Amino acid sequence: MKLHILLFALLGLLIQGCEESNNDSDPTEELVLIGSALENGLSIDLYADHNLKVGLNKLYFDLTDIASEEQVTEAQITQKPIMHMETVNHSCPVAGPGDTPNSDGLFESEVVFIMASGMMGTWDDTVFVENQETNTSHQLVFENLTVAETDMKKNLVFDDADSTQIIYIITLNGLEEPKVGLNDLILTVHKKQTMMSFPEVSDIAISIDPQMPDMGHGSEGNVNPAYSENGKYAGKVAFSMTGYWTIDFTFSRGSEELGTVQYAVNF
Repeated sequence: MKLHILLFALLGLLIQGCEESNNDSDPTEELVLIGSALENGLSIDLYADHNLKVGLNKLYFDLTDIASEEQVTEAQITQKPIMHMETVNHSCPVAGPGDTPNSDGLFESEVVFIMASGMMGTWDDTVFVENQETNTSHQLVFENLTVAETDMKKNLVFDDADSTQIIYIITLNGLEEPKVGLNDLILTVHKKQTMMSFPEVSDIAISIDPQMPDMGHGSEGNVNPAYSENGKYAGKVAFSMTGYWTIDFTFSRGSEELGTVQYAVNF
C-alpha cells in the first residue's frame, strides 16, 4: 500500500512538473524576431511567422513596461508601414493589431507587403500605442525592414462603369512548398485607393483553373477561393503530378467578369 501511495505521489509530481514546464514555455520561441523598439518606458518586440516577404505576413507585437518588466496587455495599437522611395512614399494593406491580444498576450496583425525592400526603397513600420494601463501614448518606429521579393503579387487592372481605372492588388499565399494532391491557398485582394489607402475587397467571386501546359491537362478537385476576412479568400488547388503548372484566377462581380491573373508553380 505504501508503495502505491509513493507511486501516485511521484506521478503527481511529474504531471505538475510537465504543467509548469508548459506554462513557462516562450510563445515567441517559434517566431522570427523582426526588430525591437523603445520609447518613454515602453518596449516592443516585433515578431513574424517567417522572414518578411512580398505577400501576406502575420505579425506579433510583444509589449513590455520597462519599469515593472511586466507584459502590457491593455493597449490600443495601430500601425502604418511606409515604403520610402526616391520620389514617392506609399503604404500597403494592413489589418490590426487593434486592442485585444491573443492568449499569449501578443497583439496580432496582418500586413500585405506589395514591394520588396532594396535598391528601389526601404520599408519602416510606425506603431502607435495607447497604453491603457499607464494612460500614456507612444510612437515607435521599426526602421529598415527587410522584405524579400517573391513573384506572388499581381495587379488586376480594369475599368468600372464610369470608365475609371481600378487597380486590385492580388497576392497568392500558401504555395511555398507545393505537393502532389490538394494544397491550401490564400489570395488577398485589396483596392489601391490612394498611395496610402488599400481597403479590402470582400464582394467578388473567384474561380480557379490550374493547367499543366507541357502535358496539356488540368486537374480535378479544386476549390474556388471564398472570402473569409480582411481581404483574404481561402481555396484549394489540386496538383496531379510534379512539374510546371500555371494557375489562372478569374475575378467577377455578379455577371461582370473583371479579369484574370496567372501564377506559375514549378516543383
